[in-house]
Amino acid sequence: MAANEISVGNNVPPPAKISSSQAKAPSPAVPKVTVEEVSKVADNKKSQSVNELAENMAEIREAISEINNAVKKVPTSLDFSVDEASKRFVVQVTDTNTGEVIRKLPGDAVLRIARQLESMKGVVFDQKF
Repeated sequence: MAANEISVGNNVPPPAKISSSQAKAPSPAVPKVTVEEVSKVADNKKSQSVNELAENMAEIREAISEINNAVKKVPTSLDFSVDEASKRFVVQVTDTNTGEVIRKLPGDAVLRIARQLESMKGVVFDQKF
């Protein structure tokens, strides 16, 4: 054979024949869990989370009360609280002589924005949590 000749050979085996049992597509898997069961599990998890959050909030309120009582024993002007609307911790520094607020952390603007975001939860998301 010359260098410029191309040899065409049938070196590729013929395609394997597929039996009729192999040609059928596998049947789709039937789910073993119903939508109702998934919904029940999700509702249970949600209620557990809500209960845990309520317990944690009670513990936080108790800790805030203890901190406030401890700070009151020493002449100081710190007050710890939780903003109800935004669920944020607030520290307020006041002048003990005049009662004037020297500093509030976070500031009023931040708390106002947090309240507005909290009120938007029902609009942006499906449910309030």
